[in-house]
Amino acid sequence: MVSKTSPKNLDKALNELKNSEKEITRLVVNLIRFKSENPPVEDHDIQLFIRDFLRQAGLGCELHDPGDKAWALTSSFGDGNDGFIFYGHADVVPAGDPSRWIHPPFSGEVVGDRIHGRGASDMKAGLAAELFAYRLLYQNEVELPGRVEFVSVLDEENWHRTPIGWNTSDWLLTTGKLRGKACVMGEQSGIKKVCLGERGDYWVRLHSNAKPRHGSTPVYEDNACVKLFRVLESIHTTITKLRAEPPEDIRGIVYASPKHIAEDLGEAASITHDQLLEMLVKPTMNLGVVRGGTMINIVPDACEAEVAFCVPIGMRRESLHAAVSRMVEESGSVTLELLGESQSDPSYTKPDSRIAQTLKEEAADVLGVAPEFYVTQGTSDANVFRKHGVDTCFYGPGDFANTHGYNEFVSISAVTRIAQIYLKTAARYFA
Repeated sequence: MVSKTSPKNLDKALNELKNSEKEITRLVVNLIRFKSENPPVEDHDIQLFIRDFLRQAGLGCELHDPGDKAWALTSSFGDGNDGFIFYGHADVVPAGDPSRWIHPPFSGEVVGDRIHGRGASDMKAGLAAELFAYRLLYQNEVELPGRVEFVSVLDEENWHRTPIGWNTSDWLLTTGKLRGKACVMGEQSGIKKVCLGERGDYWVRLHSNAKPRHGSTPVYEDNACVKLFRVLESIHTTITKLRAEPPEDIRGIVYASPKHIAEDLGEAASITHDQLLEMLVKPTMNLGVVRGGTMINIVPDACEAEVAFCVPIGMRRESLHAAVSRMVEESGSVTLELLGESQSDPSYTKPDSRIAQTLKEEAADVLGVAPEFYVTQGTSDANVFRKHGVDTCFYGPGDFANTHGYNEFVSISAVTRIAQIYLKTAARYFA
């Protein structure tokens, strides 16, 4: 059990937070109104807004330019290296066709208990709740024997180049601009569960060549598209035979996670429990982009495909790469290129870690029932933080079921309750 010692001035900060629903709602709305789509990142105006919000409370902030317009913002108070990090990303996926939205995607329109707009769920509501909790901890001088940090990045949805590779979070952690050892991310888990782990990313581009000629005289097998499709099918057949065994300390949570993922996917899911479990213990393969051929009556001279694999917990990305590379080499007709911007190993935070237990207990105190731990089928910057030894949980007010689609929204009551949980978790993490 985590100690229930109450830091000085914590109750004062909580009382102020409980009376701040209108202000938190306004902050979510204001963040949604920034058209911070990625790709492409056009500016960092939203980071300037966040900087001003924190400066109004007397907090210092730093803006960091890792290149490619995707500026990051960091802020901290307190001393020490074994600190607590509030992580948020201010970028959102493109809104798509505005006519398909009931409410304009960047309006932040409030209807009843809902705030509507692109990024409401992923993750501007979680970002707002973290900002509010972080600012109140500082303003009310809550007595903490450690360092609290806040970070907002602009390249979670689509990683950008940095001076050392890809991904701003990795650059911030590598260069010591973030130093904490525990992190809470306001990503869209819903308030009833806490995400402790996720799969890894392994993305490749495959390419094949053939001799072009008139389409009336084809040799079917000597066709760049046919060559590539046959290798793709061979790769898929091979990886479906691979299976990972999750480590013992997370195994039970992995096997219990399909029910939570089914809830996340909502009514759109036509995937069975067994299929979801297969996704968590076997690598999956998505053929996302195919380019090939010039016109219908010319035998294609080139074809390429971009393929996204997800690596399950218990398997290393290098192992999957070896299996895929072997099939490519055996074909003798296809080449493989790693897509450097999306490569990560699966990871998880131990259920008995201090951050996981503190977050769970403080959520139970606010909600009246403890959230369940689970692992997700997706990926996030949490993999990057764990790679750097930072115990990381993602727990946010948004729901996965309406994320990245039209008519995205978040519940105001969920945002206000999770802001309380964030504040209490950061304060009691050091107890």
